[in-house]
Amino acid sequence: MGAKYKMQAARPVFDAHAPMSLVLPTVEVDESADQHLMRTAKHYLSVRLAKPPHMDELADALGVSKKRIADAFRNSLGMTVTQFLREERMRKARRLLVQTSLDIQAIAQELGFSSSANFSNAFHSHVGMSPSDFRRTAPLESITSLQGSVQWSSPDEL
Repeated sequence: MGAKYKMQAARPVFDAHAPMSLVLPTVEVDESADQHLMRTAKHYLSVRLAKPPHMDELADALGVSKKRIADAFRNSLGMTVTQFLREERMRKARRLLVQTSLDIQAIAQELGFSSSANFSNAFHSHVGMSPSDFRRTAPLESITSLQGSVQWSSPDEL
């Protein structure tokens, strides 16, 4: 049985019995235990990319067994926790390369790599090109398609 979480609806509804009052209805969202675990685990890991916890630490932090976490990742994402961390690191690396002027060493440190050479090798294996080449050749569409992207607007739109 899934846990129920109450959320306020995004759009206000006027109550017919109170003509001038604004009532936000409560909507119940049925989130399965696996969905809740995955959402929590992904967030927990994503904010700790530079120094990800070991499975024992993750299990303790989430209050479940290592097997439960491993099964949830396999069933929900079709990958292991380690694969998820690698994907998240590379997603963040692509975003930082395109959206910032941080040098490769700073990006490597932010993502928890022991050296820029290790980061460059991992990035090249994952993406098929060096971080420098990716930064130089990344199309404009990738700037706005990566999660966490900034919205670009012309001065006239401001």
